[in-house]
Amino acid sequence: MRRVPAARLGVGLILLLPGALTAHTAFQAGGFFAGTPAVLVVIVGLGLVARTTLAEHPFQGFGRGLAVVTVALAFYCAWILLSVSWSDAPARALIDFNRALLYLLVLVLLGSLPRKRAYLAWAVRGVALAMVAICAVALVTRLFPDAIDVAPAVADKRLSYPLTYWNALGLMAAVGLVLCMHFTASEREPAILRVLGAGAVPVLATTLYFTFSRGGAGVALLGLVVYAVVAHPRSLILGLMAAGPATVVALMSAYDADLLAGAEPRSMAAAAQGEEVAVVVGVCIVAALALRVLGLVVDARLRRIPVSTTTRKRAATAAAAAAVVLALVAVVGLEAPAKVADQVEGFTEPGFASSPEDRRGRLTDVRNNGRIEQWRVALEAFDQAPIRGDGAGKFAHRWARDRDNDLKVEDAHSVYLESLAELGLVGGLLIVVTLAMILGAFAARARGEQRHLYAALLGVALAWAVHAGVDWDWEMPAVTLWLFALGGMALAVDRERAPAWAPPRLTRVVAALACLALLVPAGGMALSQLHLNRSVEGLKSGDCEGAVHSALASTRAMPVRPEPFEVLGFCDVRLGNADLGVQMLEAAIKREPDSWVLHYGLALVRGTAGRDPRPAARRALELNPLEPLARNAVKIFRTNDPQKWRRRAFTARLPIL
Repeated sequence: MRRVPAARLGVGLILLLPGALTAHTAFQAGGFFAGTPAVLVVIVGLGLVARTTLAEHPFQGFGRGLAVVTVALAFYCAWILLSVSWSDAPARALIDFNRALLYLLVLVLLGSLPRKRAYLAWAVRGVALAMVAICAVALVTRLFPDAIDVAPAVADKRLSYPLTYWNALGLMAAVGLVLCMHFTASEREPAILRVLGAGAVPVLATTLYFTFSRGGAGVALLGLVVYAVVAHPRSLILGLMAAGPATVVALMSAYDADLLAGAEPRSMAAAAQGEEVAVVVGVCIVAALALRVLGLVVDARLRRIPVSTTTRKRAATAAAAAAVVLALVAVVGLEAPAKVADQVEGFTEPGFASSPEDRRGRLTDVRNNGRIEQWRVALEAFDQAPIRGDGAGKFAHRWARDRDNDLKVEDAHSVYLESLAELGLVGGLLIVVTLAMILGAFAARARGEQRHLYAALLGVALAWAVHAGVDWDWEMPAVTLWLFALGGMALAVDRERAPAWAPPRLTRVVAALACLALLVPAGGMALSQLHLNRSVEGLKSGDCEGAVHSALASTRAMPVRPEPFEVLGFCDVRLGNADLGVQMLEAAIKREPDSWVLHYGLALVRGTAGRDPRPAARRALELNPLEPLARNAVKIFRTNDPQKWRRRAFTARLPIL
């Protein structure tokens, strides 16, 4: 048995990383919550330490472009930490820091490999495979609701499992759709991929449909158009002929299953419709595979036809001109300006584009679902502190205080506006430079023999960049990690021109120690979150002794977090020590003074202790004027009677539950 060289094994593991991280984070609620990015920072960071110390040429892929993006993203991470000095929310800043650091480490680790088409191709295939598998599992939960145990709060809404957010799943399906269309349309991909790519398209499109994500559908179309225009592969028509009709039939079947789009998609009647849709989708998959197999014969003939560079350029110019002409005809003939004006007017109107009774209608409803209000609040924050912003993680507090509706959101639904709101012009410019450099790398390489692959990456990167401007994709590593991984590979120096420089041992040791130092906060956050989760479960189940033990362990791992002190305060009250509970809530507030939740909790424990809860209740209401719990606290504690404070505090609902 032939042994695989350690260097090749290491490279292979690195190439598997983007797909593996995508799959893992997808089943961890998209990687949104604090623990998952922290754990992955440690894992990826240790991988980077191993490459730095063990690889013969660990920095071979580094060049000017990758260095610029690395520096920009590193400064972005540093600015997040620096914002603690004016935000008074260190725990929130650390969560944001770990997420940005994860993207930086992935960028550097994948970019450290010299650029090679085979490397990038395998990494892209791994990402696509992960996305197809995730979307297939998601679709199964809708068509066969008893097959996988999904919480009703997730299963009864738009399709969102396993990411738990439908628009994020819609974006993932859109990215996977563009990549699989590339596989089936490019004659430069292996025959097996051309066939399998066609078969995956109906699954991805049907999954995208059941998310009812207008943004996902829009960026999927954008990515496909960019790919077709930039790559213009010879087998595009064959790919469309194989995957297109099958996908249309699958979508028609899904659309006709009205109960699957209703308020009770897990009912017996809906399940019966799900089985019918599953049969149709299965037939469509087989049909797409069969048609693409037949098309392989034509592929072989197309590849033998010589096409000069001049002819290719003329064809591309003619295609672009035809597209412009068709667009002009459509604009004039379909009265597009008037319709666009109507759509813009509809988008700016208040309201929500969803009805639980029939979610199909939201696909043609252009209302903004409260996003304009969120963007307004973000821009107001930027206007008040244009250079430095409110501080990392502070948008949630700003929104709670300044919102005009009862939506509860943590993020501004735009990475660009949220960066401006929280980190000011400095943070906004750094994030724009980072993303622009990655997009520029894909665009610059979308020519010549590698045109097809880089055109696909340009299409999906543009899709992500547009979608991230109207949603919180930055906070969902499951739909963002791949961008930095593949972006790092595109920015790397070409293998033929990469310097074969072996750094001295001291340089390796210093770099490894610096990387290890960056992992310490992430390790603390990961341990803190693990214990915090246990403490909250203990509080909910009534096991306050266990909750106290876990909460204390959480504070030891990450002392700046307020949540463990909140749990300690409520448990102290239940254990009969209300005065200590007051101290714990006050300690929590010191760690996050602008949290209405903590002030509300302080009002409850002060009331239980017979102390005046009214100042804390009023402060909670000031920080969140539209919150029913805060308004109710001010109301029930209006009396001067300490006995009534105690009784009413015991009956009030804990915010943590």
